[in-house]
Amino acid sequence: MKSVTHRCIHQFMLLVVMAFPALTSAKSVPAFGTWIDCNFAPLLVSLPGTTTDVVTVGITQDFSGTLDGTYTGSERDVLNADGSATFRGGGIFTGTVAGRSGTASFRYEWIAPAGADGYATWVLEGLTGSLDGVQGQGTFAGSSADFSDACPAGKFSGTYEGTVEAR
Repeated sequence: MKSVTHRCIHQFMLLVVMAFPALTSAKSVPAFGTWIDCNFAPLLVSLPGTTTDVVTVGITQDFSGTLDGTYTGSERDVLNADGSATFRGGGIFTGTVAGRSGTASFRYEWIAPAGADGYATWVLEGLTGSLDGVQGQGTFAGSSADFSDACPAGKFSGTYEGTVEAR
């Protein structure tokens, strides 16, 4: 009995030693690629007593590269008379990230001071499938592509870069 118990404990300890690094280490990889989006269903609200407009749009965005899939969400744009603006969006990404598939929350922010170039950041947090536990963040750049009947609030495209950490 002692040798069977000793053998089981030894096998258990070996399993713990082999599994522990996988549980405690996270692999960080560069994330980069391209995106194109479609803005639809715009709703413009001019704030009474101000020179500020708020626009809310629905967005679908296709990603290629490290992020490969589709984001669906909404964006709130605050446009000020001085030329400054902020764009904040959030929704769900469905696809693969660095080879892992599932869904993730995706949010971003673009801030443009008056008379200066804007700066945009994004954050991804895995929710389901093998994306559960995946986190990413980075920056992006883009420009207006055009308008269409399907995208009356505009089409935009650009690039993204950052890092993705898989646990």
